Amino acid sequence: MFPSCSTFEIGDPVKISSLCLTLVALSCMALCFAPQHACGSDESTNIRRSSLYRGLTSKSETTRLRTILNCRRESIHLKNELTVLGAATREAITEAETENNLRTSTSQLLYLIGTVHEPEIEAVLIEALASPYLGIRMLATDVLGQNRFHGSIEDLKQQVSCPEYKAMYGFRFNLLRAFTQMKHPDAIDFLTALYPRLDGQLRHLIGTALDAVTVDDFMGDEQRFAEWQAARVAPENKAPAPKADEDPDRIVFKPAGYESESMNRIKFAKSQYYGINIHAKRIMFIIDHSGSMEEPAPGGVNRLTRAKLELIKVIRELPEETEFALMFYETNVRYWRKELVLASEENKLEAIDFVRRLGFGDRTNTYGALRGSLTFDDDLETVFMLTDGKPTIGVTVQPAKILEDILGRNRFRNLNYNTIGIAVNPATEAFLKQLAVGSGGEYRRAF
Repeated sequence: MFPSCSTFEIGDPVKISSLCLTLVALSCMALCFAPQHACGSDESTNIRRSSLYRGLTSKSETTRLRTILNCRRESIHLKNELTVLGAATREAITEAETENNLRTSTSQLLYLIGTVHEPEIEAVLIEALASPYLGIRMLATDVLGQNRFHGSIEDLKQQVSCPEYKAMYGFRFNLLRAFTQMKHPDAIDFLTALYPRLDGQLRHLIGTALDAVTVDDFMGDEQRFAEWQAARVAPENKAPAPKADEDPDRIVFKPAGYESESMNRIKFAKSQYYGINIHAKRIMFIIDHSGSMEEPAPGGVNRLTRAKLELIKVIRELPEETEFALMFYETNVRYWRKELVLASEENKLEAIDFVRRLGFGDRTNTYGALRGSLTFDDDLETVFMLTDGKPTIGVTVQPAKILEDILGRNRFRNLNYNTIGIAVNPATEAFLKQLAVGSGGEYRRAF
């Protein structure tokens, strides 16, 4: 702390001399630093006066979105605005509302700057990986991966040490997807080393991605690619290819009575549900038991009875290390248990007993069931949803709005929805297909 003038007595020559020397030194320091300070201040002032900065940081969400749209139209000029873009993005990241309610403009701004492949932008995105907001970190990870910012690979590797990596399937999925998009040998080496520690759906997805690696993923380095191929252990449990006499677009399994969509994607695994391979280790089965499920199905039983038989069959076949949950919905949404449970013999028998006692309900609250699945457990990987009709009750019953809402909320939750339609009409079938395709799942038509 600098001494105040009141500590010196007038007439004391030593103290006055000391004071004079101090003041001279301070004056010199001020003169030395004034130009730099003024320069920095001028630059900051110029940034804030920029119409682009004002538009991107406006208090109006509409103005922010309009400015971003204009930037996309004039993207050729963005490299001339790196300083402004960086400053505006840092402010948007800092002022993110909550980790679960990020502004649309913040998300769009991050994806916008990701198209500008410059070191200054990469630095801003890497900084965002340390944000206290989970949503910002996941957005930055996705942008870095999509746009192949290779300088961020080491920083992304550190995200594996975050507690969210262990606790949240969506976080793991988002991070590892970024590595698959990098098209860089360091990213491939990292995934290869990580692969033995993965399980469930992610093990399947990363194994599939590694199977598809080519020399292009090694940036044309044929020697390094050959060394990687030689060192890599072949993925376990590769499924056999379909037989030559099998129709790749249509297979009917008589016990369940359903047709397959996009059967060229099918690999016949040990455990299936309506012909859909089960790779996940944490699964939820959702069954519609509304009044319409009382309609007859082939074999002299009603639709619900047929659905219960298929569900009981798959529960019995679940490996013990699998965790599963059951949800049943009509007007109301109910759970067998409020958490994932291990597929022990005891739990499977209790679940089967519960399924057998399930009766008919009233209307079809599809939206309620889907929303419930999104918030059920952060580590849930895959959902299998069976229904026989269109939504008839709930917060919304319009399929288009349900898709927009659920797929939007699932953007970084990354649940894999597989859907089964029992004797559904074309409109409901289209809805179920879009839900499956939009989340990386599969659709089956049942009879």
